[in-house]
Amino acid sequence: MEKRVIVYYSRTGTVRQVAEQLAAQTGWPLAEIEDVRSRTGFIGGMRSLLDNLLLRRPQYRYGGQALAECEHAVVLAPIWAGRLAAPMRAFLEDQEPFEAKLSAICVMGGRGGFGAIEEISRIAGKVPSPALVLRRRDVVSGLAQQELLGFVAESVAVEQRVDAAKRSAWLSPTEA
Repeated sequence: MEKRVIVYYSRTGTVRQVAEQLAAQTGWPLAEIEDVRSRTGFIGGMRSLLDNLLLRRPQYRYGGQALAECEHAVVLAPIWAGRLAAPMRAFLEDQEPFEAKLSAICVMGGRGGFGAIEEISRIAGKVPSPALVLRRRDVVSGLAQQELLGFVAESVAVEQRVDAAKRSAWLSPTEA
């Protein structure tokens, strides 16, 4: 069983870039959510917009490990029209109950990132920790690299705190 998995959806390749950087820094495996129908060109862009505005559930393919078999899932998704991208929303809704620990990274053009983190929390029934919102222009220019390193450090620290909390009280050292 893999301890962690990076689950991502990327229409234009920007989120894929972040996912690949995260995987290179951590060694965590990647699992991609893919569209069944192409979203390229003007028609694909309009369908993406309508899927989000009308809260439609698009079909998707997922070839990764079942999240029920993972201890921690890091989800990465773009923001469309100020909301979580429809394919990621549909994927998360299909994961109920969401038992793995959860972290999230959202990539936005200009707005909606924190609302998308709230949407992930609502769907999964838990708050992602840590959570990071990146601007697309910072990812493309490379400026987001420092924030991504901070996310990894915080993610590992959260994991260590959770593991320490699981230790039985009688095993913990006492203060002298």
